[in-house]
Amino acid sequence: MIKDIQNEMKERGYAVVYKPHEVMKDYNATYNVIYEGKRITNPAGIKLKIPTNEIWISEKWRKYEKYILFHEFTEIKFRAMGLGIDEAHYLAEMECIKRFRDDPLWRKFVEELHISDVENVATEIQMHLRIKNKQK
Repeated sequence: MIKDIQNEMKERGYAVVYKPHEVMKDYNATYNVIYEGKRITNPAGIKLKIPTNEIWISEKWRKYEKYILFHEFTEIKFRAMGLGIDEAHYLAEMECIKRFRDDPLWRKFVEELHISDVENVATEIQMHLRIKNKQK
């Protein structure tokens, strides 16, 4: 799985760059890439002025690289399909839960991100999306 992602990223010319946590603490990870001919980025990528075809990760999370890359790359693919940032993030989270739910290291990572209950991640994200959509 991670080798497939790493291979695809290499084929696309993407670089993973680790940045000090002080720089990334509000984002953990973000990106600015060209995928299927489309520029895919987000407000964090713009604010941090990430160069094209780079994915930035906080150095704090280096040991969890495979989970972060899976999430970010999955989110990029959903964005390329035309989904908005929040929807793509939500679906990428759901894919992580499906894939890693029983992985003890992933569960530890989720806890370190201060999400106390893996089973409630989906509910928390859905509630956030509902609130955000009502504010529009």
